Amino acid sequence: MIGTSHPSELVQKFVLDMRFERGGAWAGVEDLIERAYLDLKSLGAAQVIDRHAYELHFVLRRHRDAVPLKYASLTDVASGMEKTRNYPVDRAYRIVHGLVDLVLTWRSLTRANAEVVVVPVASDAAQHLARRFVAELAQRGPTAGVRIEHPDGAIARALTPIDINAAAEIANGGPEHLLDMNLIEEHHPGLIAYHLGREDETAAARVALRALCLYNHFGYYHESGSFADRVIAHLDELAGEDQEARWNYVGNIFQGLVMTDRLEEARSLVEDATAPKLSRPDLRAKMHYLLGMVHLRYSAQKDVGRAEEHLLAARGDISAARDLMRPADHAFYSVFIENGLAFLRVRQGRPRDAIDLCRSGFELLDRVLADDEHRLHRSVLLYNTAQVYAMLGELEEALHFYDLSIEMDPYYSEYHNESGNLLLRAEQPGAALERYAEAIRYSAPYPEVFHNMGVCLARMGKLEEAREAFDRSLELDPDQVDVLLMRAEVLDSLGAAEQQLRDLDAALLLDPDRTEARVNRAVALYDRQQYDLALADMDRAIEIAPTQPDLYVSRSEVHRAMGRSDLLAQDLERAGALRAA
Repeated sequence: MIGTSHPSELVQKFVLDMRFERGGAWAGVEDLIERAYLDLKSLGAAQVIDRHAYELHFVLRRHRDAVPLKYASLTDVASGMEKTRNYPVDRAYRIVHGLVDLVLTWRSLTRANAEVVVVPVASDAAQHLARRFVAELAQRGPTAGVRIEHPDGAIARALTPIDINAAAEIANGGPEHLLDMNLIEEHHPGLIAYHLGREDETAAARVALRALCLYNHFGYYHESGSFADRVIAHLDELAGEDQEARWNYVGNIFQGLVMTDRLEEARSLVEDATAPKLSRPDLRAKMHYLLGMVHLRYSAQKDVGRAEEHLLAARGDISAARDLMRPADHAFYSVFIENGLAFLRVRQGRPRDAIDLCRSGFELLDRVLADDEHRLHRSVLLYNTAQVYAMLGELEEALHFYDLSIEMDPYYSEYHNESGNLLLRAEQPGAALERYAEAIRYSAPYPEVFHNMGVCLARMGKLEEAREAFDRSLELDPDQVDVLLMRAEVLDSLGAAEQQLRDLDAALLLDPDRTEARVNRAVALYDRQQYDLALADMDRAIEIAPTQPDLYVSRSEVHRAMGRSDLLAQDLERAGALRAA
């Protein structure tokens, strides 16, 4: 924080230096959140801090030990070879949602009589997550007394230079600092600036590589990808002849590139620049697995045939590597590749084969590994089996495997959310609601789970609670057409006609060609006797979907109300012809 105004009854201003090159992923944001955390702590607001412990743990580097992960999933705690699942990209966005919640709560508890004004300076030099935080705070803050203000020129000119003295001392202490990821997290901006100031591009790339790996580990993929070009330019110098180091570096670079829509560069890095330099079969197995995922998961145009070629090559390479690996490691990687083949079998319409691969892999790991080894991957195998059974509509079996996944990894929110959806499909809304509550408890907030909870509550007839759940989902992400339409239905049932119409208008602004939204708004307008507007919506709905007979029947009712018997007859005749066809 560059500085704050003195508290007053009307306004308190917080000026944030957002430069990524100064403060890393949460530059500026971390300063504001630290102020909120310390204020809440002095107030004794332990429940608020506990509710936001997940976000605080990852963002407040200096207070991490004081805010431990209460509900740490296996993905949170796994490292090295154990970390076989990366975070989904939206997990970092959940942290943003939680941080905004925290700021709004902080203002209401500690500054209820003052407007909080946040001034982000150099926001164009911020990275993805910090910018996203500012954008969401700007959207959600004004109704809660928090406002974003653009900086004037004087404030922007007051930015202090990056202090590289501490970085120089660290760098001159020897290369051991590169192994300390806590130190890299705090000082990588200064270290890179220091090396660039000395025109040592290779040393800067070495630090950038460590920062890239760090942000990959945290699931901050845009931030990770921002270092990719610098590292790639010096990859040969950094890796030398060490094949394992080269593959580890490339795997991390790949993830950042893929998640920032640079798939072709990622593929070329692996296929063209790395494959010729790998001769070890264990590393080539990992390489072929990754290329299989390029064609099966990451590419917009899936190529199942190419994916199968790579996965079968991976299977052959890992078999050839048996004597190079510890038995436990060989078993683990063999099963890991079989898991990829299971995913392929699903895409090929062979779900039973996929289930067999997942089950046999889990049984092998259970035999070979100690209880505390590769628990994350074992939970993923159970989860994959559950997903295949769900796809087949065998809900009881799917729920059984979800329960086994939860038993092994109880704090992974998605397991609770997705099994809640299955329970809802199985006509068990009460049990589903309990799962959604668990999903919310074990994660920073995300819109999907509140959307699902709203659907569940609506089916239970708890319309006010359903509305609240939809409200929360749309607060986190207002651009959800499906949720707007569902909330509109609930509002209609609650007799909130004007609010219903506002939701339908908002849905059509987002997706003007959504037939359901057009028809629902036409009905709402018809009920208000605004027949011309209702007719316009029905005309557009029929333009979008001209072969749906029910649309003509609905439009005929508008013609009836307008006294247009000839057009009414035409619509009914057209509907009849479509049904006959």
